[in-house]
Amino acid sequence: MPGPRLLNKVTIVTGSSQGIGREICTQFHEEGAFIVCSDLRPSGQGEDVPTHELITQKGGKAIFVQTDVSKAEDWVSLIAKTVNEYGRLDILVNNAGICTEANNPQPIDEVDEAAFDAHLRINTRGVFLGCKYAIQQMKKQELDASGLRGRIVNFASMVANIGMAGLTGYTASKGAVAAMTKTIALDVAKQGIVANSISPGFTQTAMLDNALGGALSSARDAVLAALPRGRFGEVKDHARAAVYLASDDAAWVTGINLNVDGGLTAQ
Repeated sequence: MPGPRLLNKVTIVTGSSQGIGREICTQFHEEGAFIVCSDLRPSGQGEDVPTHELITQKGGKAIFVQTDVSKAEDWVSLIAKTVNEYGRLDILVNNAGICTEANNPQPIDEVDEAAFDAHLRINTRGVFLGCKYAIQQMKKQELDASGLRGRIVNFASMVANIGMAGLTGYTASKGAVAAMTKTIALDVAKQGIVANSISPGFTQTAMLDNALGGALSSARDAVLAALPRGRFGEVKDHARAAVYLASDDAAWVTGINLNVDGGLTAQ
């Protein structure tokens, strides 16, 4: 049997307290990584045990660092604490994001400008800052056995590929993440750093519940009927995709946007 795919790899995961981010932390732990959980709070909606405590209870290594991803000073502190704790930074997973528009979609001419700016500040600027300061650290490091100094996995969205009425800020911010990741990949390719993005489709999370109005919503049935695989995504689907992109199996993969959407955008 092969060993863990991320053995002793030091990993920052933003938005770690719930949903996809929490599952990424869990799956990376199971693959042998050391985790730095990064979020505004250690526990998310409906989670009694903070993610870093859950991992340590399972025998893993994890710490929590409170971070506002839209602030450069928080990123500087986060990476400094990571290096102080573990000695290096091998993997950055930029997962943190918001979609406040899902609760109240508005056409472009009615979009609240402050809400639009908030999506760009958190979803796009947060990824930009994370990549900037992580790469500064990664460039200082020696090459690992696979010839890399670092790996970056950014979370975009299916709306990087398709439009979605009423979600102007979210689509703008996530489309920017997918496009920016390609440029980042080119910027650092010769330095032994790879960067890729993942675009999740409709996934069973609290955000989906909020957007579709709960489990009995007719909107939920309509969305489900449009999915080629006939089911919503699960957080593990995206976490395992992140494991692949962060592992040696993807050492020669850079600049891609991996659609994990059950075939939605293939139609």
